[in-house]
Amino acid sequence: MTELFINYRRCLEKFGVPVDGERLSEETIGGYKGRVPETYLDFLRAYGTGKWLNGYFQLCNPDKYQSVVNMIFDHDPDFSADKTLALGFSSFGGLICWNTMHRTIEINILYGRVSCAYLFKPKPHIAEDITLGGAIGYVSDTSYDLPDKDGKPMFKRALKMHGELEFGQIYAPKLHPALGGSITVENLRPANALAAMTIAAQAGPFTLYDTTKPSVPAVRYIGE
Repeated sequence: MTELFINYRRCLEKFGVPVDGERLSEETIGGYKGRVPETYLDFLRAYGTGKWLNGYFQLCNPDKYQSVVNMIFDHDPDFSADKTLALGFSSFGGLICWNTMHRTIEINILYGRVSCAYLFKPKPHIAEDITLGGAIGYVSDTSYDLPDKDGKPMFKRALKMHGELEFGQIYAPKLHPALGGSITVENLRPANALAAMTIAAQAGPFTLYDTTKPSVPAVRYIGE
């Protein structure tokens, strides 16, 4: 067996083995060659997809969520959908994607936000393996515990109120905020991640933010 890249060994130490997921065939993984750093593909070969931290984050099969990526980035001048793969998502549908040109892209499904630090401040001297490995190792961060309308983190309350997510589920709003729903724990429920993300992708425009600046300004709508 190929020795795992150090970032993924550290993930296993911190989070354990992904649970309740699926193992991807070599044919499927081979289809990502040249589109995702090989060290991440080695991790997929060894451990597959699955949940970490009681569903706080889960690694996914990129093919299953490509339709969501396509809808969000359709006709975007910077982010080509066919060069972007979804690798995992938070309990609220916060997607981590890998783009062959701009590296890590984060999509906040609930708030309709997109961020990509490399687009605004590229660091080509840092290896792609380190960039992606660092992003995957960061999935336990409090930034993935999205705030409600009052600014209070929701994960622990959602876990207590609605129970642990199954693999392939997220805590999704009964009515998406873009359609008038309130961002509260009470308005959430466990839902099929693909279905909920598809609704969110269709609900309204996503906005690109520049996270390399302290003020994190909005830059433009995605697709314009």
